[in-house]
Amino acid sequence: MPKGTVHRETGVLRRASVGYALEMDGGGRWLLDIKGSARKLVGKRVTIEGRRMGFNLIYVDRIWMENKLMPLTIWQRLTS
Repeated sequence: MPKGTVHRETGVLRRASVGYALEMDGGGRWLLDIKGSARKLVGKRVTIEGRRMGFNLIYVDRIWMENKLMPLTIWQRLTS
């Protein structure tokens, strides 16, 4: 996959050695660059949307819990 492509992925958010990771159902794992804190979402199923910027790195533009209908921007999530 080329860099800069937009991805929307769903899985369980985990803490990683540096930041966060998204563990996929099929066993894959994406490292995530999330602006701000996502501590409230660790261990929960989330959907992320962002741009691929490395072999396994996604710069996250939006993150939301799987059961929510409307995705929130990082700013909306941190202030709600």
